[in-house]
Amino acid sequence: MIPLAHGGRLVDRQLSGPSLARREAELRDLPKVRPFIDQLYDAEKIALGAYSPLEGFLGPSELEPVLERGRLPSDLPWPMPVLFPVPEGADGGASKELKAGDEVALLDARGVATALLKIEERFRFDRAALARKVYGTEDAAHPNVADIVRQSEHAWSGRVDLLRRLDTVGGRSEPGPAELREEFRRLGWKTVAAYQCRNPPHTAHEYLQRVTLEREEVDGLLVHPVVGRLKKGDYRPDVILDAYDALVRGYYPPTRVIVRPLGITMRYGGPKAALFLAIVRKNYGCGVYIVGRDQAGVGKYYDPYACHRIFDEYDIGVVPLRYEESFFCRRCGWMASEKVCPHGPSERVATSQTRVRESLAKGERLPTEILRPEVAEVLRRPDAVLTS
Repeated sequence: MIPLAHGGRLVDRQLSGPSLARREAELRDLPKVRPFIDQLYDAEKIALGAYSPLEGFLGPSELEPVLERGRLPSDLPWPMPVLFPVPEGADGGASKELKAGDEVALLDARGVATALLKIEERFRFDRAALARKVYGTEDAAHPNVADIVRQSEHAWSGRVDLLRRLDTVGGRSEPGPAELREEFRRLGWKTVAAYQCRNPPHTAHEYLQRVTLEREEVDGLLVHPVVGRLKKGDYRPDVILDAYDALVRGYYPPTRVIVRPLGITMRYGGPKAALFLAIVRKNYGCGVYIVGRDQAGVGKYYDPYACHRIFDEYDIGVVPLRYEESFFCRRCGWMASEKVCPHGPSERVATSQTRVRESLAKGERLPTEILRPEVAEVLRRPDAVLTS
């Protein structure tokens, strides 16, 4: 069955009707800030229920148990803090320092108010301790640690109300948790598996998805690419989505797989991030979650299979499907893993994103053992990768 939201209730803090009209009329008198894009994504996801049971950004009494035990004060598993560092110049730009009880409008890059934050507390947090306890390192070469270093050491906590959805990413509408749950019901899916990704698919990805779809208890698969804040060298969101569309259209039954974007910034937290991303997909209605090797890892910061073991430490009400690294075996003539293939490394064809990118950049044709030709065609677009 489609699981209940994490904590038992799907949060909904979207304003509509007379409430929305009234709050929009009050915007003129409210202080306004333009936060980092990560906090805008998080504010939207809080209001839509993707981060249920959170109804706002964490305060110090919630942050402490999350950092120390990976749980909210209620003891519900929650491995990653969702904070709102005070935007640069926010206090100095107001007529008085914003404090508990004040309300502030959150502006997007165009200066449009998208959400309201009711400040409950302004508090200081230890950035080095936050980095160490969440990401396991204080090394600023880690992308999320670099973000922490750049941000304020003060944060606001408080509940969020959503005025309007953020602009679509990759030109696609992004369904919220309630909308996706309804879509699953229309499709007749009772048990849905979620596939987390942030890159276009190669055959190793496809192998995990196919093995999952073979399971008797799985009715359908949600491919849910994270397409939030990007950096130079990343594939464009529309390219990732188009590549998956090409795979699904050409190689999957149309009634068993759907592709929908998820607009959040990627957290490269290894096992903690894998657990967090599984909780998010539970809130979207997925009771099964695919966990590959080194999910949500970056560089060499994490044990590649720590993301598997963390699901033994925390019961989040989702069935984890833990898969080892897969490869194409020339002798077997098929995708495989060490669990089913006896042949040595000399028979294996690596299917890494690094190899795919390098080969495409050189104009080389990749064998179908690594990349479907329809997917390769999408990735060869001149503007497929961000250059700045």
